Amino acid sequence: MRLWALALTITLVAAIVPPSAPAEARLDPVAALRVQLESGNGVTFSSVTIFTAWDGKPRTTRRSGVHELAHGGIIASELLDPEDGKDPEHFIIFPDRYYEQSSFWRKRLPEGKSWGVVKDKQSFTLTCGDIRLTNPATLKALLAGTKARHPAGVYDGTRTTLHEGIITLGEIAMVDPDLRIGTSRPTGAYAQVRINWKLWIGQDQLVRRCHSSSWYPGFLGADDLDPYQLVDDVRLSRWGRPTDIKPPAPDQVATSDEINLPGEAPVAPR
Repeated sequence: MRLWALALTITLVAAIVPPSAPAEARLDPVAALRVQLESGNGVTFSSVTIFTAWDGKPRTTRRSGVHELAHGGIIASELLDPEDGKDPEHFIIFPDRYYEQSSFWRKRLPEGKSWGVVKDKQSFTLTCGDIRLTNPATLKALLAGTKARHPAGVYDGTRTTLHEGIITLGEIAMVDPDLRIGTSRPTGAYAQVRINWKLWIGQDQLVRRCHSSSWYPGFLGADDLDPYQLVDDVRLSRWGRPTDIKPPAPDQVATSDEINLPGEAPVAPR
C-alpha cells in the first residue's frame, strides 16, 4: 500500500512540474528565427563573397556589420565594407534614408562634415548568395530539402549541426516574393540555377554560418555573356544582443545644399 501511494505521488508530481529545459531549446530553427525577428535586438554578421567571372579570376568582397531586428524583419543596419583597406565604406541604413562615409563623399563634403546622406526608400538584406537568411519561409524550404545532416564545429560559442542540400532559385522564389536577381524575378534559365547550400545551426536552433555556391548563366538580360560563379560564406553571431542603431550626429552630416555633386550620384549600399 505504501509503495503504491509513493508511486502515485511521483506520477502526479511528474505530471504537474513543467520540464526545466529552456523554452528556446524546444524551438525548431524556423520558430527560433521568428522569435529573433520580433525581439527588438540584433545580430552581428561577417561575410566573404567570391565572384568568379569569364576570365577565371576570383574577386573577393568582405563585409561586416550588425542588423537591428523587430516587427518580423530588419529595421536598421550598420555595415562596413573594408575594400582591403583601399577605400573603406561605412553605411548606416534606415527605412527612409542611409548615411555613408566613403571616398565618393570625402571628395564632396564641406570641411567639418564626415557623413553624406541619401533620403530614399531603402530595403534591408541579410543574404547568403541569393538566400535571404531573415525569411522564415526560405529557411523552412532549405531545411525541408536537407540531403545530409551531421554534428559540426563550434561557432559563436555553441556546438552546431551541419545541414546540407541543393535548391533552385525558382524554388526560393516560390517562398520569397522579395527575391530579385538585379531588379527582376528569376525566370527561365535563372529559375533553374542550382544553389549548393550549407547551414550550421546552433543548439539554440539559430543559424551560425551559411555557405552557398552557384553558377549563373551570365548577367540577367545579357545571355551572350559567359556564366559566372558566386560563392558566399556568412558567419552570424551575438543573436539577441541589445541593439539600437543611431544616425550620426547631425553636425557631422552634410545637407544636400552643402554637397558638391556635379551630375553624379552615390552608389546605394548593396
